[in-house]
Amino acid sequence: MDDYASAFAKLWHRMPLTPLSTAAGLACACALALSSPALAQQPPAPSPPAPSQPPAGQAPAVAPTTPSPASPVPQPVAPQVPAPSTRAPTALRPGARGASVASLQRALRKRGIRVKISGTYDARTRAAVRKLQRRLGSRATGIANAALLKRLGVTIRVVAGSSTATGGRGPGGSFDEYPVPEPDDATPSAAGFVWPTNGVVSSPYGPRWGRMHEGIDIAAPAGRPIRAAKAGLVITAALEGAYGNLVVIDHGNGETTRYGHMSAFAVVQGQTVAIGQVIGLIGSTGRSTGNHLHFEIRINGVSMDPRPYL
Repeated sequence: MDDYASAFAKLWHRMPLTPLSTAAGLACACALALSSPALAQQPPAPSPPAPSQPPAGQAPAVAPTTPSPASPVPQPVAPQVPAPSTRAPTALRPGARGASVASLQRALRKRGIRVKISGTYDARTRAAVRKLQRRLGSRATGIANAALLKRLGVTIRVVAGSSTATGGRGPGGSFDEYPVPEPDDATPSAAGFVWPTNGVVSSPYGPRWGRMHEGIDIAAPAGRPIRAAKAGLVITAALEGAYGNLVVIDHGNGETTRYGHMSAFAVVQGQTVAIGQVIGLIGSTGRSTGNHLHFEIRINGVSMDPRPYL
């Protein structure tokens, strides 16, 4: 570098000082500086790195992107849930509770029939309804049907989502399930029968599982009393195949009743029983899937649907 500088100084002193010579001198100085070995040894300026290439067979990585603030983020849509049915039942039955039953009891009292306003459709309420039905000349079922409720000015009120809003349908809507009266209700129906026990009608009369179900099943806890649906003579009190422990009562005039699946007997063959008398206990003997009473009414040996007789 020193040799180049001394040579340039000698040349500079020999040149006349004119604008052109000054410009030429500056150009020579720049050329010498650029061709200097010291500058040539300086490392080159780093260049921007080239994008890395993914290995063969692998998809290139995609840099994550941030959604634009202007783009709205989709929100989850709540599923549409149908509103529960509020269809009111057409009748009030034993076991019902609530303001509608209290309204029925008030209407009965206005007609001179003594009944406690409790809001519960108990045995006394059923007896009071039967009394009014006889007075009106209609069938004394003890069930306040739509015609009777309309005559009394009683409207059934249903709370949305309650069990009564479904009309009292059983599982799968195959049949009605409803509580039956307490066994201390000894007021007979127009046909002269009372319910043999209290519980829930779990299987109706009619075709079932490819064969005829010749009675109704009343589900109830084991050991609950079973009572004679009508006065008569006990003609069977024994173990009878699929019936399990079976009691058969002859009521005369071709009428008989059958009580199956008992866990214990309370009567013996040849015994005379009164209506409502305890004849056995709920059980699950014979061909049975749980504790219940299989109850039949037969007229001249032919099975009938017990419901219209009760």
